[in-house]
Amino acid sequence: MQNQDLTPRQERKLRFFEAGILFVLVLAIAVFVGLKTGGDETVAEPVAALTVEPADGITDAPAAAETEPAEAAPVAAPEPEPVVVTYAMAEQAYFDRDYPGATELFTRYTAEHPGNAWGFYMLGLSAWKAGEPEAADLALAHAVASAPGHVKSLVNHGRVLLDLGRVEEAEARLVLAIDLDPAYADAHRVMGRIRHTQARLDEALASYAQALGLDTGDVWSLNNLGLILIEQERFGEALAPLAKAAALDGAPACVQNNLGIALERNGHFTAAAEAYARALEADAGYARADESRTRVLALVESPQDAPVDLAALAAAFTVANLTIPGPVAAAAGTEPQSPADMEVAAAAAPTGPTDDATAAQPLDVPVPQSQDEVPDDVRNR
Repeated sequence: MQNQDLTPRQERKLRFFEAGILFVLVLAIAVFVGLKTGGDETVAEPVAALTVEPADGITDAPAAAETEPAEAAPVAAPEPEPVVVTYAMAEQAYFDRDYPGATELFTRYTAEHPGNAWGFYMLGLSAWKAGEPEAADLALAHAVASAPGHVKSLVNHGRVLLDLGRVEEAEARLVLAIDLDPAYADAHRVMGRIRHTQARLDEALASYAQALGLDTGDVWSLNNLGLILIEQERFGEALAPLAKAAALDGAPACVQNNLGIALERNGHFTAAAEAYARALEADAGYARADESRTRVLALVESPQDAPVDLAALAAAFTVANLTIPGPVAAAAGTEPQSPADMEVAAAAAPTGPTDDATAAQPLDVPVPQSQDEVPDDVRNR
């Protein structure tokens, strides 16, 4: 075939023909490849993105749905282990003069040791000194029921009953205590307070004299005896016991005040002013002593009256010199047979005369001075 020059129209047809042949060849190749691949036994699946669930099964929220984190619930603190109360722990609170604390501790102790009479005795003392006489009454009544022969429980229960105004019951307790231990000075002193409250003054004098026969340095028996003598207007006799009480170490303000009353009634105004001043030194807020001192400073002593020698009066005092009716007078002058118990009584004076010069103030409540108050044989129970 001869090579001829093509016209433009022929050239366009030739190119179109060539393009068609090329398309057919490409299509044939594609069909062949597709058939070849479709004959394989496995078909590759598209690989999805792997995700790992969190351990607690909670996935993250989409960013658009994020919220403020919730507040964590407060975790309650574990309950503390209950403290086991021992006798020694409660006793220490008592001797530290923490009487409300001792009352609470002995209450818990007796709940765990209901058979320990001494625990109830100490609970009674603690409650009494904490100003809870009703609770003290219940505790001491329990102690007496558990240990009827325990003299201290009887005596202190009598004190509490007296404070509650149950005088006859208090008297019955003290009768038992004195029968059990007639050499216990505190029992006679508390009996003196009972007789004083009952206005049986001569019998009260005899009881205080018996207490002083057993313990010559019993400040409250000396004071209360002198107070009765003032009430009986035996002012001269009142000087010696009150002078002895006031000379003892740590004499309360009320003792100095009562001595001032006796001195004033005997016409010793200078010495009375000094006694009232000592009362104010012991208790700066003692209003009655302040008033009495102001009063006597304006009084003039008789020039015929010799100065009073309080030291000599105190040294010479003995209960044998007192005028006490009845057979107890001889017994009252005996020498001490046993030391006073360290639990000093709360000697509350009854209502005295209305005259300011003779009216006595309520007596202070001394606190225990030694742990010897608790006998060794029951200390650790």
